[in-house]
Amino acid sequence: MSDSLRENNQEMDLRFKVNLQGIIELLSNHLYSSPKVYVRELMQNAVDAITARNKADGGFKGEISIELFEPAEDSTGTLIIEDNGIGLTEEEVHQFLAVIGQSSKREEFFSNRNDFIGQFGIGLLSCFIVCNEIVLITKSIKEGAYPVEWIGKCDGTYKIRRLEKDISSGTKIYLRCKPGCEEYFKADTLKELLIHYGCFLSYPIYFSDTKSKILINKEKPFSFNIDSIRNGDRDAILAHGERVFEEEFIDYIPLASKAGDVSGVAYIISHKMNPAAKRKHRAYLKNMFLSDNIENLLPDWAFFVRCIVNANGLMPTASREGLYEDDILKEVQKELSNNIRGYLADKARFDSACLRKIIAVHSLSIKALAVEYDDLYRLFVDWLPFETSIGDLTLGEIRRRTNIIRYTKNVDEFRQIQRISAAKSMCILNCGYIYDTEIIEKLPEIFHDMSIEKISPTEISESFGELDFNEREKSFEFARIAGMVLQPFNCSVQVKKFVPVELPALFVIDEEATLLRNIENTKEVSNSLFASVLEGITKNIYSSTNAQLCFNYNNSLISKLMAEGNKELISMAVEIIYIQSLLMGHYPLNSREMKLLNSSLLNLIEYKLG
Repeated sequence: MSDSLRENNQEMDLRFKVNLQGIIELLSNHLYSSPKVYVRELMQNAVDAITARNKADGGFKGEISIELFEPAEDSTGTLIIEDNGIGLTEEEVHQFLAVIGQSSKREEFFSNRNDFIGQFGIGLLSCFIVCNEIVLITKSIKEGAYPVEWIGKCDGTYKIRRLEKDISSGTKIYLRCKPGCEEYFKADTLKELLIHYGCFLSYPIYFSDTKSKILINKEKPFSFNIDSIRNGDRDAILAHGERVFEEEFIDYIPLASKAGDVSGVAYIISHKMNPAAKRKHRAYLKNMFLSDNIENLLPDWAFFVRCIVNANGLMPTASREGLYEDDILKEVQKELSNNIRGYLADKARFDSACLRKIIAVHSLSIKALAVEYDDLYRLFVDWLPFETSIGDLTLGEIRRRTNIIRYTKNVDEFRQIQRISAAKSMCILNCGYIYDTEIIEKLPEIFHDMSIEKISPTEISESFGELDFNEREKSFEFARIAGMVLQPFNCSVQVKKFVPVELPALFVIDEEATLLRNIENTKEVSNSLFASVLEGITKNIYSSTNAQLCFNYNNSLISKLMAEGNKELISMAVEIIYIQSLLMGHYPLNSREMKLLNSSLLNLIEYKLG
């Protein structure tokens, strides 16, 4: 580089050149989700223009008119959108329509930007997604203003001229459909889009085609005013939610947040939901539809509701299809969460029938709330349902029976001892489901007169009745044979007395032995590399006790086997009882146990036939 060129480069400020065609490609393929958003952008510009004029003239009544000329067979459709808003001067046309991304002049034009829907100044460009040319005719309300025509083309060029014929203040935009976008210039499509985006807007929106003229927002589903929602027509509000989300709801919760100036409705879903599933909510920005896919309005525990809200003080993303995550949105999330908590608390105090209905469907969500908030724990805990060894009961019903709550921490343990506990009339809670253990273990912290006791199958088996000398002698040979049969499966044998007598045996396994069993089962279905890793893990795990099969001395089948002198028959019976006990405890069978199941059944059939 020469010294003179280097010197020139140091003194010159060079400007970026913007490729409008590339910007349009970016908008259509990456920023906006669909070409149909051009309808929203046009309506938004019109609403903002009317809002600006209202600030200058408080008694002014604005309206928006959309007219469609559908195409003949050999032509393309044309759409005209007109507003009687503030209008633009020639200088403002240059500033706003020809300079992309310039915000300083817009801030001067809009004295309070938060009063307007548009924030980014790229809305009109979205029209180039569906047309190759935009014609705009406008006249400002400013004194001495004259009408101006602006014609912009998708190649980045534009023309502007002053019109001789005077017109009323406002703006009129002409769009002619480009090939491939005919769907977005059909009367039915446009009518649907206008209702979708603008049904809550306060300014009247008229749509006409060659056949008719209608007022798009004549009947609003409801007002986003929180008092109107609280005191409004319950059936109408529920019906609107059912139309929007295409499902029925139990009830709705009024929502309001001073932060972000947010109000709306949370609909309580009438069927069980997956807690991991993201709930998508519908949001409006200053009464203009924003998106059906808002996920960041509520905390994860509120997966049992779907919302329709309007925000006047939140920032949209650049595409205006989402909400910008900032401190205000975080505060909104907290306030809306408090709305839902407050609703449930009121139901607990004043409408127990409704609360029971909600809990019957969404107990998981209510349990999540109870775990997180002590005040809600006190309100809800007695309504929460639990599976117990004597049937499904609420915790309130259980607490009225006893002040000692006995529970298991996983489902498999509960299945092992369920029948035995029921026979003894012992109420054991199955806390193997999400939040249940946390709910029970929190109980003594909140209610000091309550105590809890974790029960395991091993502890249950230790309470079984012992055999006397004659009974041990009678069962000795049976226990010896059973021990030999089950030795390859790392399962020891005991013979005891317990109820119910109909239960021939109980499979008992401690936590360490359960871990070893699960690892061995996983090794069978893993590749050689992962199996070798698991083999290394098992070498470092020592279990002082194996699994145990406890036979019931009082069971008639076991009594017959103990009196049986045929060793082969006893062995086959023990094999089948072992497999049956595993299945009753919901333990998956490994390959050796599956082989044992098949062989023992075949052997028993052959023995019977022989």
